Amino acid sequence: MNKKMWKLFGEAFLKTLIVILGIAIVVFAIYFLMQIFGGGNSKKENTEDIPIDTEDLGGIVDSSADDTSADTQEPTTEEPTTQEPISSVGHTIEVLNSTDTAGVAAGWQETLNADGFNVTQIGNYETEALTSTKIIVSQEGMGQDLVGYFQNATVEVGSISSGVEIQIIVGTEDVQ
Repeated sequence: MNKKMWKLFGEAFLKTLIVILGIAIVVFAIYFLMQIFGGGNSKKENTEDIPIDTEDLGGIVDSSADDTSADTQEPTTEEPTTQEPISSVGHTIEVLNSTDTAGVAAGWQETLNADGFNVTQIGNYETEALTSTKIIVSQEGMGQDLVGYFQNATVEVGSISSGVEIQIIVGTEDVQ
C-alpha cells in the first residue's frame, strides 16, 4: 500500500510539474512576442519627430502666434494630406501619465471631458518618461483636434492594447 501511494504521488507530482513548466513557457512566449511586436524601441524612436500641420485645426491653435516659421519651411511631398481630419469627439480616449508628477492624467481627463471629449480611462505609462506628449490613434486622420492642447504633441497611427480609439501619453512639457 505504501509503495502504491508513493507511485501515485510521484505521478501526480510529475504531471503538476509538466503543467507548471508548460504554463511558464506559454507566458514567456507571450511576453517575448509582446516585446517584439507590441513595443519595440525602433517604433518609438522613429515617431518622436513627426511634424504636425496645425493649419487645419479649426481655431484650436492660437492664430496670434508668430507665423515666421511657416514661411521659412519648404513644403514636403512625403506627407500627402489626402485623409480628412476626423473629430476626436465621440471616440474613446485613454490618457496616460509618463511623468513623475501624480494626478497629471486625471487633470487632463477633467480638461478634455469638459471640452466634450470622451476620456474613459486614465493611468500611468510605465515604459519611459516622455518629454513631448504622444497621441496614438487607431486610424489616420484622428487626433489632430487634440494636438492644440499640448505644446509639442505628435500623432501616430498604431494599435492600442487597452481597446480605446485614442491614447494620449502626456509628457513632462504638458504637466498641468
